[in-house]
Amino acid sequence: MSQTGHILIIDDEAPLRQTLARILQRAGHEVTTAERGQMGLSLLSSAVFDLVYMDIRMPGMAGLEVLKIMHASQPTLPVVLFTAQPDLHSAVEALRLGATDYLLKPLQPQVLIDRTQAILVRQEKERRKRDILLQIQSLQAELKSLEGGEESRAPAYIHE
Repeated sequence: MSQTGHILIIDDEAPLRQTLARILQRAGHEVTTAERGQMGLSLLSSAVFDLVYMDIRMPGMAGLEVLKIMHASQPTLPVVLFTAQPDLHSAVEALRLGATDYLLKPLQPQVLIDRTQAILVRQEKERRKRDILLQIQSLQAELKSLEGGEESRAPAYIHE
């Protein structure tokens, strides 16, 4: 099952941002990039994204702070954090704050493509499940309404 998506990459290193964008575009995804966390948040407020890749260590607003803000407004948006300087504390904190994954630089192209595909497929399945549940709820409400309507239209028998 191949899935394409609109992906946001937030990283202060231009060469890495461009490389990641090129890899994901060649895999069929639409990619938008931001060089700072604040710019990424601004883009998130004006466009719909299916996935975010973000560096943990950036000048200004750090990736974990951006993640907190993102998840406050879009809790189901998958965010994959990456870093060149891993430590257990940042990995645990990233996952606690809702990160989908935590990757180490240098990012391998095939790992990036495979991880993206797996996340987008899972997102689509979750979206489809939500749609089906909404349809079921709507049909149940309609059925209840019809059943209630039949009772009120039932013929009244008058016994004399």
